[in-house]
Formats: sequence, structure tokens, C-alpha cells
Amino acid sequence: MTKKFVNPPGMKPLGMYTQVTVAQGGSIAFISGQVAVDNLGKVVGAGDIQAQAIQVFENLKLALGGVGATFEDVIKFTIYIVGLTQERRKAVMDVRGRYISHKNPPAATMVGVEKLVEPELLVEVEAVVAFD
Repeated sequence: MTKKFVNPPGMKPLGMYTQVTVAQGGSIAFISGQVAVDNLGKVVGAGDIQAQAIQVFENLKLALGGVGATFEDVIKFTIYIVGLTQERRKAVMDVRGRYISHKNPPAATMVGVEKLVEPELLVEVEAVVAFD
């Protein structure tokens, strides 16, 4: 799998994500939106977006492992945050930063939403993965 991470001239590279990612060869996987639930389906970290973000990224790690991939193989994240504020954005990005490649960060979109599937949930993340 060949992956290319591009910040075209005239577009500001922001460091936490890449403007364009390209994958050739290998396989592509689409990971459904992961939320802060444990293996029994119980919400983890009610009211605490940082605790929820940690659970979300741990769930993503399990999903990636299920197809033989790692966070190095993620080429795109979509992040949904309930009641998006700079504080909530920072909390999620700080956790995300513990998991992603800093050399080649994936493309990313962050969206503020009114609510998720359960009222206690504050963050949901889906991923696109390119791997051999």
C-alpha cells in the first residue's frame, strides 16, 4: 500500500492533519463511528469529553487491529463533537495526538453536532484506513 500525504502549495499545513491523502494498492476499510462505550455497551466517562475521547480511540485501536491495521494506516478521520467549543476541541485533539502519526497525520474533518445516538455521548469518530 502506497500512501501519499500532501499539503499543496497555497494551503496552510496545520500539523494536526494533512490537507490531502492518497492511497494506492492494498485494501481500504471504513470504520463506523466509534463512541465511548465499553465491551458491554456501557457509556464510559459520562460528562467527561477527555475520558470519552480516550475510550473512542481505544475502540478505534481495537477496530484497526481487527483488520490488521494500526493508526499509521488511517488516512481520514471524521470527528463529531456535541456542543463543539474550543475547550472540547482541544480535549479531543489532545487525546487524538496520543494515537496518530505525527509524521503523516491523516486528513480530518471535525463537525459540531447537537447530539449523538445516546444523550450521554459527547464524541464520535469514524475512520478510513488504507493498508496492505
